[in-house]
This record gives sequence, structure tokens and C-alpha cells, in this order.
Amino acid sequence: MKRDIEFKADDGITLRGWIVTPDTPGPHPVVVMTHGAGGYKEWHLPGLSAILQAAGFASLAYDHRNFGDSEGQPRCEIMAQRQIEDYRTAITFAETQTDLDCQRLGIFGTSFSGGHVLVVAAIDRRVKCVVAQVPFISGSQGMVTQFHPEEALEMQRRWDQDRRDRAAGKPPQMVPHYVGDPNNPVAGRSANRVQFFQRMTEAEKRNWTNQLTLRSMEQLYQYEAGSFVKLISPTPLLMIVSHEEVRLMLPFYEEALEPKKVVLTKGGHYDPYMDEYPKAAGATRDWFVQWLGSSTEPKRTSS
Repeated sequence: MKRDIEFKADDGITLRGWIVTPDTPGPHPVVVMTHGAGGYKEWHLPGLSAILQAAGFASLAYDHRNFGDSEGQPRCEIMAQRQIEDYRTAITFAETQTDLDCQRLGIFGTSFSGGHVLVVAAIDRRVKCVVAQVPFISGSQGMVTQFHPEEALEMQRRWDQDRRDRAAGKPPQMVPHYVGDPNNPVAGRSANRVQFFQRMTEAEKRNWTNQLTLRSMEQLYQYEAGSFVKLISPTPLLMIVSHEEVRLMLPFYEEALEPKKVVLTKGGHYDPYMDEYPKAAGATRDWFVQWLGSSTEPKRTSS
């Protein structure tokens, strides 16, 4: 029970994706979701849609603007604030679908979109439950942990020059999304990251290119989604955190008010897409079942 969809963002950009529903009478509780930075919906979301479908949930998944099947220029450019607004537009679109029960609406995000759902859940009370998987939670702290101070200065220099070039009418500079070269000062280069992107691109090559605009990197490292965590309550929050990111994530999690839960996965940032996928996806499903119920089971409240 899958249908293709498209809907307009506030600025007229067309966003495209799908709705998957259970093969039972609706309306169904629904989870709105999208992918992380630089990927697209086919990489991770079909499996999660199927798991949610089996549990009695509908899902609405779409590509970020500038990626995959969605419109937007320049291609391969991350626009954090626009993507947050697009999440809210997707929620509004879900409200127009008669087979979706938007009084029981959750949102799921992973990596960069895991940061987005923290923001959306804090500011949009139509969201009744949220799962943030390995969220990109603090650009400033990520900059410190991932780059030597000299690399950070070089990156800032390149960002500034890119701004001057664009002001002069030149096209935006592009950088690789991932590289195996440990000396590359711009793109991600952890072994965990390289393994993930190599695995994903071998399985699904359609319309993906290994590049981002340079100003996407500037957006990433100026993004502070964690500042919204303390505003999410009373919306139930699940954070899925990798072992390697515990020290970064837990101080933000501790700021959140109840109801909340944290699930720890082994390995690094990308392992919830790979070896730790069953644990992460199962925890996601169970959290939505607990707080939203399913098509045949009403939601449960905390004791």
C-alpha cells in the first residue's frame, strides 16, 4: 500500500516522496520522516517504513530539497532552516490525507534530519512523538572534535572565499561528501563514514553524486539543534545515540524533560544504518507504538 506523493513548499519548490499505509482500514497513525545530509530517502527509509507498516503505522517519507526526486537548486546543497520548514510543510500535507490520523502524528529524523526533528518537535505541537536517531546536535562542538584548529581556520577561509565568489556571480564551490583520504581538510573522512557511503552507493546508485556545496559544510557547522531539546516536553522524545557519540549527546539529553528515553547503539555514527539497524529500528517502532498506538491499538500513557 504505497503511493507516490508530491507537495509544494512555502517557496514553491516541489518535494517528492511516498506514503506507505497498512493493508487495514484507516485512518492510521503516521510518522513523517526524511533522510540525513547528502543521502536520499531510498537509502534508509524503505526498511523503516516497512517495519512501521507491520506495526500498524503509515509513514510519509520525502527527499530534502536539492536532493533525490525533490526540486531545488543548487543540487547537493543543505539548507538547514529551509529543511526544518519543509518538515512542517510535510506535516501540513499529511493533514490533508483522509487515511492518515494526524492526531497521532510522529516524526523521525536521522543524523542531520535527527537535529531537525528536535527543532520541529520543540516548535510544532502537532507533533505528538519524536525519534531523533544519532542527531547532528551541535555544529560548534562537531567542529572542535572533528578538525584540528588549523583545519578549522582553513575551512573558514574557504567559506569566506566562496561567499566572495558567489557574490561575483561564480557557481558555488563543491566538495566531496566523503573521501578515503585522511588529509582532506573539508569532507568527512572517518572509516565509519566511508564504510556507510560505500555500502549505500553500491546498493542504490540512482541519481546520487558524491558532492556537497561548500556552503553546506558551513551550514552544518553553524547548526545548533541541541539548544531546542529542553523545549520539546511534553512531547515524548527518544534519542538513539551511538557509543562513540555518548559524551557529546548525553548532556543535551539530560536537559530534556520527561517523557524521554535514550537507546545506546554500538559503534559509531553510521552503525544504526548497518549492524545496529535492527536495534535502532526496533526501538523506533516501539516508541511510536507506546505513545501513538497503532491502527488497532490505542496509545498508552506513562504510568
